Amino acid sequence: MNASDPAKILIIDVGCGWAKDLEPKLQSAGLQTFLARDCTELLIHARQGHFDAVLVACELREANQTDLPAVIRMVNCTQHLPIIWITKQANSTAIATALELGINLVLDRETPLSVLLSYILSLVHNKKRADELFGAIDELRKHLAEQAEHLNELKDVNLQLQELSTRDPLTKLHNARYMHQWLAQALAYAVRYRKPLTLMLIDIDHFKWVNDCYGHLAGDQVLKELAVILRNSVRDSDLIARYGGDEFLLALPDTPVDDVPVLAERILLELRRVGVGGDEEKCVISCSLGSATHPDDKPVDTYEDLIMLADQALYAAKRAGRGQLAQWHTLPEHHRQAVDARHASATVTSPELHRQLN
Repeated sequence: MNASDPAKILIIDVGCGWAKDLEPKLQSAGLQTFLARDCTELLIHARQGHFDAVLVACELREANQTDLPAVIRMVNCTQHLPIIWITKQANSTAIATALELGINLVLDRETPLSVLLSYILSLVHNKKRADELFGAIDELRKHLAEQAEHLNELKDVNLQLQELSTRDPLTKLHNARYMHQWLAQALAYAVRYRKPLTLMLIDIDHFKWVNDCYGHLAGDQVLKELAVILRNSVRDSDLIARYGGDEFLLALPDTPVDDVPVLAERILLELRRVGVGGDEEKCVISCSLGSATHPDDKPVDTYEDLIMLADQALYAAKRAGRGQLAQWHTLPEHHRQAVDARHASATVTSPELHRQLN
């Protein structure tokens, strides 16, 4: 209701005739009245729109005392409609009963018109404020619901972006960025609880030749198939990451050095089923693997040191003929001494290290 609109007052007067003289006076006071002399007229008026207050001028019988306020509010489509009961005897019993029924105010028929108007206008004003308040609450709830839905959408987008930022787009494995964060925590756990941590580097043999002879699409397919093999070969608690172009890293917590050959053999066996080219000239894919285990192979201070040990084991596997696993502790003594020398002196370059290993 706008401030300029007259208040709509529904008058229910069944068999009393009290409202006959009152209705013109209320209209003269600027109120818009609707008289219902029976239930049929009550329903007709209810369909016309909302009311701002209800005057009940009839005497409520036992049969309809409980239902009338609820019916009035239901047809008015609101729970905040003020109801004034005009009775012959506004005694304490009648007032208590009316209030229990949800009627807001009980007045005697002899109540002066000015007092009645004051009550009506006060209740209408309070209803208007209540409607505004509940309307604002509904708008706030709607806004909060929209904001919550928007936040959920943002969370989903952020999760997708986070997933994309830590995954390799081709193989869907974790990338090097995620790998470094994961390894730092894994090694800290291994050191603290004195658990083994194994790193395994896997490099596809002659991968450049595969790309040159069969094309990069065939090479990409080989990478994706190897990624599937690795996922099916390790536990959910292990890490699989694409470490480089054709190089992968497995991080295996709580995996001692003696368990590594079994896993490597399983990977090599599955990879032998992957090939490129036609059936007549199918080229079977192989890979070389190098592993290092903290502290079984060698205790390390950082995960970078453990990667370096696994990398040198991988290099040894390639020099030994490829398609096989080399573990750090199985390397010749001069290999391990060369790596230790490199670790002790930052001036030893990679070519120099390879010269020492040769």
